[in-house]
Amino acid sequence: MSLHDQENFINEIHPFDTLASHELNLVLKNMDIAYYKKETVLIAPEKLSNYFYIIIKGEVNQYHNDELTFVYHEQDEFDADSLIYNKTESTFIVSEDLICYLLKKETFLELMQANKKFETFFLKDLSARLKTLKNKEYGSDVSSFMFGKVSDVYIHEPCIVSETSSIKEAIEKSIEKETATIIVDKQTFDAEQYYGVVTDSVLKKEVLLKGKDLADPITDIAKFPFVCVQKEEFLFSVMLTMVKHSIKRVGVLEDGKIVGLLKQADILSYFANHTHIVAVKIAKANTIDELREASHDVNQTIKTLYAKSMKTTYIAKMVAELNAKVYEKLFSLIVPIHLQETCALLVMGSEGRDAQIIKTDQDNALVIANGENPETYYPYMQTFTQELISFGFPECEGNIMVSNPYWCKTQEEFEKQIDTWFEGKKLEHYMDLAIFFDAKCVAGKCDLFSPLKHKLFEKVQGNDVFMAYFAKATLNFKTPIGMFSTLQAGKDGIDIKKGGIFAIVQGARSLALENKITENTTVGRIKKLNDLGILEKGLASELIEALGLLSRLRLQGHINKIKKGRPLDNIIDISDFGKMERDMLKDSFAIVNSFKKFINHHFHLDNIS
Repeated sequence: MSLHDQENFINEIHPFDTLASHELNLVLKNMDIAYYKKETVLIAPEKLSNYFYIIIKGEVNQYHNDELTFVYHEQDEFDADSLIYNKTESTFIVSEDLICYLLKKETFLELMQANKKFETFFLKDLSARLKTLKNKEYGSDVSSFMFGKVSDVYIHEPCIVSETSSIKEAIEKSIEKETATIIVDKQTFDAEQYYGVVTDSVLKKEVLLKGKDLADPITDIAKFPFVCVQKEEFLFSVMLTMVKHSIKRVGVLEDGKIVGLLKQADILSYFANHTHIVAVKIAKANTIDELREASHDVNQTIKTLYAKSMKTTYIAKMVAELNAKVYEKLFSLIVPIHLQETCALLVMGSEGRDAQIIKTDQDNALVIANGENPETYYPYMQTFTQELISFGFPECEGNIMVSNPYWCKTQEEFEKQIDTWFEGKKLEHYMDLAIFFDAKCVAGKCDLFSPLKHKLFEKVQGNDVFMAYFAKATLNFKTPIGMFSTLQAGKDGIDIKKGGIFAIVQGARSLALENKITENTTVGRIKKLNDLGILEKGLASELIEALGLLSRLRLQGHINKIKKGRPLDNIIDISDFGKMERDMLKDSFAIVNSFKKFINHHFHLDNIS
């Protein structure tokens, strides 16, 4: 192999690709090629090596207490830990004749001191290394969309008036400041109510149309509270806030005081995406046809955000906000006003967890106030389901939809249903409970749902046997990784949902139900479980990173299938995966297996049939 070939080979391996030219030259000068026969012991607790190994061809097995823990292949590297800490608990044995590069220990440690990125990679734990590999894989396409902050864009000078100002004085000051937005300082100690806002449209409505006296205090027409964000907040988060509250401007806070005004147009010019257009279309839709058109635009929004390499969790949050608005508006267009205040519309399952990005199905329910006749609502719910299907939300194969009377009933009937679920006589009881536990209200009188959520937590108290059977579903599907750390794919690929995502979701869901955690998102549940000391910080971080990667690969597969006009499923084709993607997938599945072991031990699953 020529020196040029060696350089290209090393440059393809992370973190050697972070080295400067002179550092890479140092590597090439202090690196030899070696050959080892099968069954050669390279490293062991009693036999430390003076080299860092990079495999050109062959395989090496790593054992811990005589148990095979990992298999290294072409372009894999080992063992940094033994060089850094001068000890190891593992044994590395050649399992297939080996040709490899040997980098001298002194050179390896010199690089650790000279290059911070190189050092940091080898000192990180598994979750941090996985995160680094993800950033390496997707980082080349990451735009300013993910990293832009409020302070990065133009912030307008605010027009702030005191609560004692008259309407006339406030208008005069706004003219002086050349702005149509007046911020009212109410001088209260309640941070939520500290500032109010008067926009140009409010002035027209209150002064021109209603004839409000200009001598009246500005607080008479101000809207409280004025939504504010921090100056160092990420712009994406601000955009999410604007979409959620259907507003076009926010105040910018620094040290608790408003220092400026940020408009939607400023963020949009920075992002150059059309998320706001979809939100506005939804808000302005006056007919089902107009709403359907706006809903179809959500898929384009997904493609835009994905192309900008935005984190999947953020895409999911944005899509969840947009879809919630679609549900709310469709509900208002179909259900008569007098009935809207006597029922609560729920989205459940992945939609309830803010995890559904591409429309794969619809899981929803309607909680009706006691004393009302559910049959009154049936025709409207039939229409609701059919319209959602026309919007691109596929019909649920399990019929978990408001058009099904099982999921459209009174609060009292749902309470009885919860009692039945907790009897656990049928497999469907556990499945239905899991879906319902993920529910969130998106329209109607949401207070009707709160007692039902509370009842779930009441029923689980002291019910350890039920919880064990509930959590057992975490182990339903085999993780597609072999005992030799090889990916196990079927003829079409790997089912990314069954293979990894489901175990993390169901495991976190089980722990959340057991510990009365009200958070719906899986990441939120994991963080809360860490706060409560149920999950150690290391495992929690690893689960979040693994879920992020697996979800992104699933989204990538969905988008590719949409482009090709193929039906959606959760199978990903790994035949074209490079080494880095395969390594990330292996690491993620290893984390899934660790979590399964934790769930098995925590709920004593070996004690149940």
